[in-house]
Amino acid sequence: MISKIFRFLLWILGLILLLIVILFSQGIWHNWVTYPKYEREITDFQKLRKEPATLTRLNTYRGVMHVHSYLSHDSKGTLDDIIPAAKTDGIDFIFLTDHPHDHSDTLPKGYHGYYNGVLIEPGTENDGFDTWPLHSTVIDWKLNKDTVAKNIVSKGGIIFYAHTEEPHNWSNPDFQGMEIYNFHTDTKDQSPVPIVLNVIVNGNKYRHWVMREFFDEQTPILARWDSLNRIRKIVGFSAVDAHENQNYRARYLKDGRVQWIGPNAKPVDTMEVKFWNKWLFEKPDKSGWIFKWLVDTYQASFNYITNYVIADTLASPSLADHMKKGHLFTAFKSLADAKGFLYYAVNKKDSLVAILGDSLNINQVKTLNAISPFPGQFRLIHDGKTINISSAENYRFTWSEPLEKGAYRIEIHLKLQGKLIPWLYSNPIYIY
Repeated sequence: MISKIFRFLLWILGLILLLIVILFSQGIWHNWVTYPKYEREITDFQKLRKEPATLTRLNTYRGVMHVHSYLSHDSKGTLDDIIPAAKTDGIDFIFLTDHPHDHSDTLPKGYHGYYNGVLIEPGTENDGFDTWPLHSTVIDWKLNKDTVAKNIVSKGGIIFYAHTEEPHNWSNPDFQGMEIYNFHTDTKDQSPVPIVLNVIVNGNKYRHWVMREFFDEQTPILARWDSLNRIRKIVGFSAVDAHENQNYRARYLKDGRVQWIGPNAKPVDTMEVKFWNKWLFEKPDKSGWIFKWLVDTYQASFNYITNYVIADTLASPSLADHMKKGHLFTAFKSLADAKGFLYYAVNKKDSLVAILGDSLNINQVKTLNAISPFPGQFRLIHDGKTINISSAENYRFTWSEPLEKGAYRIEIHLKLQGKLIPWLYSNPIYIY
């Protein structure tokens, strides 16, 4: 009888081990084979960086937009989490979009100003808008959303559309821009289970490659953006939609018990500290957490995709002004830092007369040009149609063919594991 029980237990143990191997096999393969290959290839690629010539007196600032902090119901993020991540990733500015708690949304709220050299501008995500009023105000969200937009824009603020995979009033004359990439949008078409298993195996060392598993080019959104730009200027930007909230964390309550916080910053359990669970807990960090298992992190999000704004100074009025002008491009920084890129037009005297986001008369343009700190395949898109793809991977691009009126934007694609993948999207130059 004992022998039969022992064999049965061994069989159960073997079945459990087999199940674990099956569940984690993909993550283990990525850890041993796939991600080390990616890492070697991208490390070698990054050695190809060449600093482009400086062609404008404006500066380029790295920033992230559509970010949530503790003021949002689904985040617990504080400066102790946000600023170290920004400093690690070379982020100059953060435009927050914290959810309002009621219909009367008072701004500025929460963090506002410079923190260890990082500029934070508070804003709101609500009703399909990424909203930055840029001054003291109270937004009444009981009003019609188009009325809210008109009020914000008329006083110098920014209204961009968020989550552009969802329905919006695209004919609204007051919205100024839209998300052409949102990381949360990119996750919607995939089951979270394989990703969580992958994070368990690779989260600490290869979190940036785990995030790349979600990537699908958001082609319908880009097509909508191009179609809108045929009518009027609509600025495109990327949204990290960072919450640092797909996690499990624990902290002490005043009565000595431990509260567990799960995904979307929701409490999931409260327990006594006993001998069997005490080993899980460490000394409280600056935010009071005694246990953290993080799937998404601010550091990984801020490094994944980044906006680059070409502006006068690192100040909210300057950044906002140049954002609204379209002096912005966006790139997957985890692949390569795009600072130094410039898309511009020159006239017949070979003088620079416009940069991305600008409008100019067709008679003022001799060529459209782009320079990049890394070699890539340049693609020129005119009113949504790709009219030229560079035959080789270069640091420069020039289009000297006859121009027609319309919006001309640039994409750069990089080669990873033999496949060309999108790296950079510029705002258009508008020819009239």
